[in-house]
Amino acid sequence: MDRNKRSLFKKNQMSQFTLLNRFVRDYMLIGFVLLSVCMQGYSNSRVLELRSPGNKLGASIMFDATGQLIYHVVSSRDTLIHCSKMGLLMEGITLGTEVEKISLLDSVTLDEQYEIKGKHTVARNHSNAYTIRVDEGSRSFNVLIRLFDDGMAFRYVVDGIDNAYTIQGELSSFKFPENSTVWFFERKNEWKLKSYAGEWISADLRSMQTVSPTGPIQGKPLIVQLANRNYICLTEAHLENYSGMRLKATDQRTFAVDFTEGQEGFEIGNSHFQTPWRVVLFAENLRDLVDSDIITNLNPAPDPRLFSDQSYIKPGKSVWSWITKDSTYMTVTGEQHFIDYAHELGFEYTMIDEGWESKWTDKWQTLRDLCDYGQKKNVGVWVWRHSNRLMDELERKLFLDSVENAGAVGIKVDFMNSEAKKLIDFEIALLKDCAERRLMVNFHGCQSPSGESRTYPNEMTREGVRGMELNIMEEGPISACHNAALPFTRFVVGHGDYTPGFFSKPGNTTWGHQFATMYLFDSPFMCMAEHPKFILDHPNLRQIVPYLREMPVVWDETVVLDNSDIGKLAVLAKRKAAIWYIMAINGESIEKKLNINLDFIPKKGYTVEMVSDKHGREKSLEKTSIKLEKGVLPALRIEPNGGIVLRLTETARKKL
Repeated sequence: MDRNKRSLFKKNQMSQFTLLNRFVRDYMLIGFVLLSVCMQGYSNSRVLELRSPGNKLGASIMFDATGQLIYHVVSSRDTLIHCSKMGLLMEGITLGTEVEKISLLDSVTLDEQYEIKGKHTVARNHSNAYTIRVDEGSRSFNVLIRLFDDGMAFRYVVDGIDNAYTIQGELSSFKFPENSTVWFFERKNEWKLKSYAGEWISADLRSMQTVSPTGPIQGKPLIVQLANRNYICLTEAHLENYSGMRLKATDQRTFAVDFTEGQEGFEIGNSHFQTPWRVVLFAENLRDLVDSDIITNLNPAPDPRLFSDQSYIKPGKSVWSWITKDSTYMTVTGEQHFIDYAHELGFEYTMIDEGWESKWTDKWQTLRDLCDYGQKKNVGVWVWRHSNRLMDELERKLFLDSVENAGAVGIKVDFMNSEAKKLIDFEIALLKDCAERRLMVNFHGCQSPSGESRTYPNEMTREGVRGMELNIMEEGPISACHNAALPFTRFVVGHGDYTPGFFSKPGNTTWGHQFATMYLFDSPFMCMAEHPKFILDHPNLRQIVPYLREMPVVWDETVVLDNSDIGKLAVLAKRKAAIWYIMAINGESIEKKLNINLDFIPKKGYTVEMVSDKHGREKSLEKTSIKLEKGVLPALRIEPNGGIVLRLTETARKKL
């Protein structure tokens, strides 16, 4: 398929009978047993069977003898989601509990490619899209289903229900297979579900009702490791005009959709609305889990009027004075020095964080002067503001006008501390307001992403992750095992402003580990934690400066290597143009040997450089050259809680 953007929509006009027969035929060929499994206990149900484009996944939608709407998802070998409820609780109305008829209204095959920023440059959306009408007496609503070869998603569409605009909950639930393990983030205080900055740990699926001291409600995503070491990522996509989905363990194997607002609910404000997508991403291995595009696929393309010009949206690296602040913090001279450091390191940006508005007498003139100073050195300026000073629409727009007029390139917005609908509405409004002013956005104190960056490409990153700022807090520092889990948990759903590279305060990790996180964790706006002067002046760290100058922050290709094991070892390869990088971090306090298979790269000659920890020293790096013997890397050592970075450059061929 041509790699340029294109979209092909194939409308399939077929009866339900034809669809069902074709589905059964295909499933018999690949060994599915969906019908026999789903029909157990639901002999009076009406059933619709749906399939993915390559017949790798299937779903059944049905209703039982009581009228409860139910769905079921299978792969070619296993049941992924056992029969689980669907439905919506609205003020005075419950949808999905008195179903009398379900019918297939439409079936469309989607096949499109589009550009993205992150793990790779081109995403493919190949799915079968179904529209199902659900009739309940005089009421009806639609369920939209998307089936990909690596996942299933559904959403509700409601139209024409008068005076019932308050959502009080969902019946949507997810019953997982037995003997599964759940990866989730934990934090033993109320900030867990405010900032999503919890430590990633795992527990048996059966314990999820009681395992957390803060209760049975978890944030998204959940990563479920099945008994056969296949994986499911449970999350949501296209979160807009709705409250963010949380997940409540309701019995030993089931999670149900939960909202911040609880039974009080939240107002939609019109009689036609659609919920976000509830996403079940399926992967047979960690490589496929990390490389999936389902979440951005389920978000609409950018509005061509709002984003007709995207030239201002530029990925890059940033210095940051906040986390290592000293006596010069937020002085004009101090912030000028950070612009100088950014220039010396080849970084594109500097982040001016909390305090600039209160400490500068003439804040707008000072900001304008700093932006002018940065422009002379090709360094753009970002500025921070607390979200509560942007909630009022007029105040927000006036502030953004001033930011634009001063010459800044982006804004960091902090402390939403909730994914209630009013905060989601705020985030979307801010993205639109910033796009109108050609400003990029970084969200902090917020929930994890749900693919917003496809629709609003000026969102360059968002926090929603337990990052390096914990290393200066009493609750910290960040553990090595948390970092070794992140590529396969939080970063599955999108970019994260982890602020990597904190060499002066590395916690229980090594300098090699800190260096590797700068390559591992995806963020088109990569903000480095360390004070640049510490790196530039340190005789050992100065050797990584050339790497920092040319370090990519968006990639053409990402490959998870087979050595990886969530929380124990993360080994990824990433390509930018013709250069490959291999990064590994050890999540355990034991030395490990790595045998890395290079089958994923072309069979060419490569020059290999490696930055790693000096043996037995946590705070010392060494750079070595590695000779490939017949295209094979020798066994590599990774220190306890350590890390390595390899750079593979094609060897120039000698002219004959």
